[in-house]
Amino acid sequence: MSELQLQHEIQTIPDSELKALLSLLDDTDTTVTTAVQRKLISYGRVVVPHLRELITREYELTQDDNNTIVVNAQACIRGLQTTALSSMMDKIIDAKLENADIKLEEAAFMLSSFGYPEVNLTDFSTKLDEIALRVHNIFVQMKNHSELTLLMSLNTVFFEQEDFKGATKNYYAPENSYICKLIETKRGIPISISIVYMLVAERVGIELHGIGMPLHFLVYHPELNVFIDTFNFGAFISREDCEQFIRQSGFSYSEKMLQRSNNIGITARMMRNLIYAHSKYNQKWEAETLQETLDEILRLTDEK
Repeated sequence: MSELQLQHEIQTIPDSELKALLSLLDDTDTTVTTAVQRKLISYGRVVVPHLRELITREYELTQDDNNTIVVNAQACIRGLQTTALSSMMDKIIDAKLENADIKLEEAAFMLSSFGYPEVNLTDFSTKLDEIALRVHNIFVQMKNHSELTLLMSLNTVFFEQEDFKGATKNYYAPENSYICKLIETKRGIPISISIVYMLVAERVGIELHGIGMPLHFLVYHPELNVFIDTFNFGAFISREDCEQFIRQSGFSYSEKMLQRSNNIGITARMMRNLIYAHSKYNQKWEAETLQETLDEILRLTDEK
């Protein structure tokens, strides 16, 4: 079992115990509710659907955001969300101490656990494996085997068969920035689509670099010397095209703008996008919690 799978392995909880714990969330004794919350959080993602259902039911009955059950159940979910960010932060600290980088897949999935603590991230990793296998099957059937035909095999599966594409509607919706939702909906913003594309590419032996160009995230294939716009069906873009886009967008062009982003830098950019998205949708707690974590990451690293 992989490290990623171990991180998201969950315990089972008997129905009778779950019902008993949920019933105690309206207790007026904070000592009791705190203990109950800790116990529920210890069971991980399995309890989240039950907590969400309880919140919805109670809110429909009372229309009160300060309903004790609603507040305490929400605190449990937020406890799981902050645990996911803490785990990601630990990975970044460990990488920094070893003068290394974090694993992009782990970081992206931990960030997804913040947005959706109920998801089974192992399922999404398995889905990426399945996509990669189909890429391999197409490639081996080709007459000519080269870096270009391998890349075209990836594009065939990713953009044509799987139908991944840019989210042109509700572009700033938070779900478009979370990897787990993108794999489900096949729609996302440039950086989130690029990350999924890079994770599949890695599985089939394609080396790709993330490029944090201003206003638009791209992928670079160093052997073919071509930039790839995953938001626009994998269109190939030259360095001159990138430079022209940057200048036309009102920026003073610098070669640094087209340099490879490390995984910590990519993660920080994902978080900035999510902070903006949650703020735009008036999700204050999510935006502030992500901002606090991002500030700590920037303090500990050289990322800007």
